[in-house]
Amino acid sequence: MSSDRDAMYYPPPPPPPVLPLLFNDLPKFSSTCSLIPLHANCTVVNVLRCTCPRNPEQELLDTRNRLWQYEGTKDPPHISFYRYIEPILQDGPKCGLVALSMASSCTSHPLSVEEVFQEARARGFTNHGEMFSVDDMATLAREMFQRSCREVEVLLGGLGHDKEYVIRQLTLGSILLIPYDADANHSPCCRRGHKAHWAVISGVMLSSTAQRTCHLLARQGKSRHLAVWSYDDLQRSNENLVELDPGRASDGRVYVLPPGGVAAGLGGRAILLHDLGSDQSVIAPSL
Repeated sequence: MSSDRDAMYYPPPPPPPVLPLLFNDLPKFSSTCSLIPLHANCTVVNVLRCTCPRNPEQELLDTRNRLWQYEGTKDPPHISFYRYIEPILQDGPKCGLVALSMASSCTSHPLSVEEVFQEARARGFTNHGEMFSVDDMATLAREMFQRSCREVEVLLGGLGHDKEYVIRQLTLGSILLIPYDADANHSPCCRRGHKAHWAVISGVMLSSTAQRTCHLLARQGKSRHLAVWSYDDLQRSNENLVELDPGRASDGRVYVLPPGGVAAGLGGRAILLHDLGSDQSVIAPSL
């Protein structure tokens, strides 16, 4: 006869939580560039160029699925819009210039980081690759993209300028360049600007939670992986940029800082690139 203990049911332990780090640390794999359906309400507009070892569509699908698993919802997040951008790894403090170079992959004439760096240094915007001024970054973008971008718009209020407007422009294909504080896994955090970094945003994803949280699809120069970040987290990180990292201020190098420093140059500011190129890969929902 079995004991009462033998008759009891002990459920297995729950799986470990999925950490946001996974969004920025997707596994590498090789694949062909065959087109695959993203979901029932999404279509591929144009044929995706694939100059990297990964299929851009599969990378997007993997990123969406990571968020889906993390949120634990019945339905997957909705990909409102996504425009593929070639990843570039930075060498030295050139994150802003790398973000601009990555954005140029949306045009028919991509720019190397070195080209952008030489132009920025010639204009007195940087000494070592640092970009502590959104205004200087916008001027640089206007010069480098004068034949391939209809308008370079500085958002004086950053992501808090007009959330509906920013999301609408992103779903119409605009590219966002934004400074923020980067955590150890490169996701947005709030360190008063001590970890100031630049990212390029090229897509929007809405969670299927009751709150319909808005997420942004991002690339930055310290990882080849596509990241997905909460809109609100990125906004808070952008708005908390108020001072230069004390360690950098005392490292013996001379950096180009605008009047008012980091707070005036980066805090609560961002750039929208409207109609940047028209012949590159775009993934958008069918209407």
